[in-house]
Amino acid sequence: ISVCRTTTPSAFMKIISPREFVDVVLMKQCEDGTMLSAATNVEHALCPPQANFVRGFNYPCGCFCIPVPGESDRTQLLSFFQTDLGGYLPQTVVDSFFPASIAAFYSNLTKAVKTLKA
Repeated sequence: ISVCRTTTPSAFMKIISPREFVDVVLMKQCEDGTMLSAATNVEHALCPPQANFVRGFNYPCGCFCIPVPGESDRTQLLSFFQTDLGGYLPQTVVDSFFPASIAAFYSNLTKAVKTLKA
């Protein structure tokens, strides 16, 4: 269990300000090889809001990486999340930005899982 401060850079030629999120995160590996990460927003004295970031909010969220029986090179992924990006972003901007952000998340997750399995 840890407290994690995550930041994102500005985007769309600085139209979207940098964001920060502070979450309590639980990481666990089960006996069957399933890896899970569960998180939710938290306030922490060591992570006060920073003036140059907009504070976002993650509702309870998580990922399960479940081994596919008989196929050691495959993993089933189950993830759920809901994020409030904070600030004053028009929904059209959020809709155009968020898919690329999600794709990057899954790309980074794939790399992390491969590293953990090595």
